Amino acid sequence: MTYVSPIYTEQTECQDCYKCVRNCPANAIKVEQGHAMIVAELCVMCGRCVVNCPAHAKRIRNDLPLALQVIEQKEKVFVSLAPSFASEFPEFTSEQLCAALKKLGFYGVSETAIGADLVSAQIAEDLQGIESGKIEQKLFLSSACPSAVEYIKRLYPYYANYITDRSSPLLAHSRFLHKTYGEDIGVVFIGPCIAKKREADVWGSIDVALTFNDLHDWFEEKQITPNAMAQLLKKNADSSTKDLDNKEYSFVPFRAAGGSMYPVDGGMIASVKNYIKSSNARFMTVTGLDSIPDIFGGLKPEELKRPLFIELLSCPGGCINGPGTRNGKSAAIKRVQLLDYAESAEKTLSDKVLSDKVDLTGTLPVVADSVEEYSEEEIQGALRSVGKYTVEDELNCSCCGYDTCRDFAKAILAGNAEKNMCVSYMRKLAQKKANGLIKAIPSGVLICDSKMQVVECNYNFAKLMGRDILAMYDAKPGLESADVTKLIDFHRFYADVLTENGPDVIEREVHNGKKIFHVTVFAIEKGEIAGSVIQDVTAPQIQRDRIVNQAHKVIDKNLSVVQKIAFLLGENAAETESMLESIIESFSGDDDNEDAE
Repeated sequence: MTYVSPIYTEQTECQDCYKCVRNCPANAIKVEQGHAMIVAELCVMCGRCVVNCPAHAKRIRNDLPLALQVIEQKEKVFVSLAPSFASEFPEFTSEQLCAALKKLGFYGVSETAIGADLVSAQIAEDLQGIESGKIEQKLFLSSACPSAVEYIKRLYPYYANYITDRSSPLLAHSRFLHKTYGEDIGVVFIGPCIAKKREADVWGSIDVALTFNDLHDWFEEKQITPNAMAQLLKKNADSSTKDLDNKEYSFVPFRAAGGSMYPVDGGMIASVKNYIKSSNARFMTVTGLDSIPDIFGGLKPEELKRPLFIELLSCPGGCINGPGTRNGKSAAIKRVQLLDYAESAEKTLSDKVLSDKVDLTGTLPVVADSVEEYSEEEIQGALRSVGKYTVEDELNCSCCGYDTCRDFAKAILAGNAEKNMCVSYMRKLAQKKANGLIKAIPSGVLICDSKMQVVECNYNFAKLMGRDILAMYDAKPGLESADVTKLIDFHRFYADVLTENGPDVIEREVHNGKKIFHVTVFAIEKGEIAGSVIQDVTAPQIQRDRIVNQAHKVIDKNLSVVQKIAFLLGENAAETESMLESIIESFSGDDDNEDAE
């Protein structure tokens, strides 16, 4: 089976806007044949491209069929439910949500925040180890967010050494569930994070990772609503065979403690402090991958006088704003809903639970990217290939998706970008092509706007219109802004094409003194811009071309008839063809002689 990355591109939907390139903090987008493709080896699963793609071409892998398969194959499958459920499904009580998930086929529902509590307790122990002299390290970077971990390991490998070797809350929780209920159980994570899918791909203790969006769709498919679950709970409470407090529909094996705070910025720190007895460590929180480079600028861990613990979260504001969420409420409301739920829990887990040791080591295995360096000569060559010859040409407009023209040039050299991504280059190139065609075409060309003013015309147009117009053209090449109604008598054709309901193309023979013009007027931008091609059909060359074209048409038509009634025409068809061919050769011969002269 072909492996599909947790985030991928639906090529047929990609509109080449490069918005994903602009928003990718890991430079993991490669443009191939006009389509922005995700480089799986570089992607940190932050989901920024998914959220920002206006065409919805960036998709999250659908693992729902795999979850159904796990439920079918394993006797007991537990949900590891992310604590941000409190802000994503506020219409459900925790009992109703447990009932809904069990109705989908799960054996039990447990809070991922239990794993967060286990990690917090271990981090607190690590920080206290500094005071006793057991640990000399001064800088600690949290490992709770897999996306932030991948980002640092790939782009800032030096600081990767300071990421705590403590598992993510999900990995800790999955190991806890296996230790509690047996190694043969299944574990399906449900939460706001796409990066958890990577964890499920890597760690064997996690079978599948779904997003809250997946759960919304699943609920809708099965018509599961809060009201329906409320009725189920009431029926269960009224039954003499069930406990009145509906323990069957509670979190197992118990409710999490302060680890429920993890989904908001500062939540992990608050949880860690619940377990710290004494420490002189300093704490800070950084949310959003774009903010991480700022904290590393000039930071020398060995010069820190006191321990510094930095909580890192990929999503601005925390997991409650993750890419796998659907809730459109403000971040403030979601934060309040999460805190209301978390503050109703105990601050810490019991000593008994903490003493039952669970393996809390291990972060995602990631190999740092090898960044290829390019010489200044190579970069300048790439810049010249897109029309950037001087520093002034480097507009740094970011339309290509890269912050600077030099970054774009490096991406071209790396094979991750194409020259046609540069808007200014393509505009200049298109203008050069248009100007070249207009100048080279032997016919007259006139382009005008809705105000009947000249946008552009070529020398042959001015020449066809006579000496006065030609003199004006010599004085002002292109005749830009000149009044079309004063230049030509057949300006009404342009007005007709420019009307909203007018024809797209008008072809007419126009008499202009002793000359006859074949005029083709067409809409370039309906209601805004019209163009025209004007030929002097009285010119010898044009006459010859028209006769040759008519002769070809007669030959084609006559030969078609010959094929149908050949037995009636006999030699007449061959004679007719021979005669017409001689006419063509005669005119063509005249052309060749003129060219030779």
